[in-house]
Amino acid sequence: MINTAKMKGRIAEKEKTIQAIAPDIPCSPYTLGQQIGNKAPMNLDTAKRLCEILDISDDEFIEFFLQTKLQNTTK
Repeated sequence: MINTAKMKGRIAEKEKTIQAIAPDIPCSPYTLGQQIGNKAPMNLDTAKRLCEILDISDDEFIEFFLQTKLQNTTK
């Protein structure tokens, strides 16, 4: 799963928007927004392209693209 908050934060940090990034992927802004919001799957080529556009290093890849859901362990 994409770490949506972290990804949106990096997009803002780089002073970009999903609408501006999407043509460089290439895909529609709607599709990219769905992928970043974990509503649609993202393929590796798109993830790699986002890394290039947003300066996400190999060391940061897991933080942005492999977020796991935390399960509620309290009852």
